[in-house]
Amino acid sequence: MTIDAQPSWMIATEDIEHCNKCGFCLPVCPTYQLTSNELQSPRGRIAMIEAAIQGEIAIGEGLDDSLSHCLDCRACETACPSGVRYHRILETGRDMLRSASHSKQRSQLSFATRQILKLVKKPQWLRGVVRVGNRFKKISLPKPLESLKPFLGYTEQQIAKVTLSSSTATFAVEFFEGCIMSAQFADANQAAKNLLARGGIQSDSPAQQGCCGALHLHSGYAEEAKAMARQNIDVFLHSEKLIVNTAGGCGAMLMQYGELLADDPKYADKARQFSARVRDWATVFKRVQHKVPLRGSGKRVTLQNSCHLVNVEHAGQDTVDLLKGVTGDLFVPYSGQDSCCGSAGTYNIEQREWAMSILEQKMIILADMQPDLIIVNNPGCHFQMRWGVQRYDWDADRVQHLAVYLERAAQRAERMLDQGECVDA
Repeated sequence: MTIDAQPSWMIATEDIEHCNKCGFCLPVCPTYQLTSNELQSPRGRIAMIEAAIQGEIAIGEGLDDSLSHCLDCRACETACPSGVRYHRILETGRDMLRSASHSKQRSQLSFATRQILKLVKKPQWLRGVVRVGNRFKKISLPKPLESLKPFLGYTEQQIAKVTLSSSTATFAVEFFEGCIMSAQFADANQAAKNLLARGGIQSDSPAQQGCCGALHLHSGYAEEAKAMARQNIDVFLHSEKLIVNTAGGCGAMLMQYGELLADDPKYADKARQFSARVRDWATVFKRVQHKVPLRGSGKRVTLQNSCHLVNVEHAGQDTVDLLKGVTGDLFVPYSGQDSCCGSAGTYNIEQREWAMSILEQKMIILADMQPDLIIVNNPGCHFQMRWGVQRYDWDADRVQHLAVYLERAAQRAERMLDQGECVDA
């Protein structure tokens, strides 16, 4: 079955024409490395989408199978020497599937994912559900919700607020709270705000902000994602300050608003201006880190970097630099720290077997390394890596958000200085 081409598909054709079929994307693609199947690689998916646009293949199960298993981690874009914008081609292919009359992609989303998409629109409701779920984490869940079990059980750490008066602040930013971050990992948000304050940066959180829309966009609800983007743009429109956040996935989506709303005459310019202001919190903190002593406790620390932070925001090195700056701890890198862990939004719910296989490859390496702490900077990675360490009977608290880890290091250094001890020793 073929269908008439749409303008967005013509734009994708321009991107497709930049692909030289060189294969540089293959070694960095998690699904190709898992299967050695060309149809599960960026190059193979581009070829299939091109063939579908040109009417050479039917828009059906073969294309659906290939595209549904893509994590959209965008490692291929970082590796591509021609600068192919693979995500635009991927979204075009998924749009083709949705537009085909026989496609059931949207209705095939699991019950659990559909509930998540509803809840993230109302962070306060989501926080309530999370608290109830954590309380009853040891009981059996109804079958439609069984896939959510690994996402329960995180206990937020108590992080006392560090205040900074506006008169002593040298810089100010606006804080994007995020739905999952504010509901489940509010301690990481507070820790990031504390660290910024310690460095003389004031952060304010505008009211009425909402979910970034990433889960909706990647689940096929583009119009809902656009509506959520417009709401956030309106909320942050009053200022020209940088917009910071603690979730690599959110940051990447916020940076994509300009592209997402490029065809909206009312919001196109505002969206581009909004996206230009987005930074990961760690990128901003790195500017003032020299003002904030950080003292570790003799731990061996490794990193599971957010693939979107690395491949979209191009800020993954900032996390590495901050980890190296913690005196007394040893940062232990490994070759796969920037590769996708298999979470990918709701991928570990919708494609659980594939997600677990990708995670297992990573856990084999980590099991050999035996780090004391695994640092993350994205909620999906946090859930996924907690899932991984628990499968190895490790303490799930071995996984920590970067902000919480650094705030503890700052508190430790502060105590040592108060006691007259040398932090750098």
